[in-house]
Amino acid sequence: MAVAVDFRTYKPENSRDDLVRRIEHAPIEHAEAVLAAYDLLERLHEKGIIDLLNGVLSAGDTVVNHVVDVVSSREMVTALRIGLIFTNLLSSIDADKLHEAIADAGKQTPSLLTIAKQATSKDARRGMATAVGLLNVLGAALNTKPGEKHG
Repeated sequence: MAVAVDFRTYKPENSRDDLVRRIEHAPIEHAEAVLAAYDLLERLHEKGIIDLLNGVLSAGDTVVNHVVDVVSSREMVTALRIGLIFTNLLSSIDADKLHEAIADAGKQTPSLLTIAKQATSKDARRGMATAVGLLNVLGAALNTKPGEKHG
């Protein structure tokens, strides 16, 4: 035969009383965390970060509008594109070969004939062509007046 299960009522019945009890016991149960939070809060106050954040929150939409204007400006878009291009370039460089080339360069001074031989390889010519192309782009940018579009 089945045995009846005692029905227990939750004490306290009011969940608000339970929250008050938990809040009262929290400093005791989490004393280290509370002290660390106070320490962090004090350091943020000493450095003026709390005042800065308060100002940013007070400014609200003004700050957001300025950030959006800066990020969407032509210069920032160009900077982001250039950053992505160089990131892709860096991911394709073999770090071991680069380390080997730098280590070999430090051992002894190569002759002009050795340097000329290396300069005639396909990869060296591709690199020199890229460098000259970059110099052309930078020279054209230096030649234009501010506000003009680069051609």
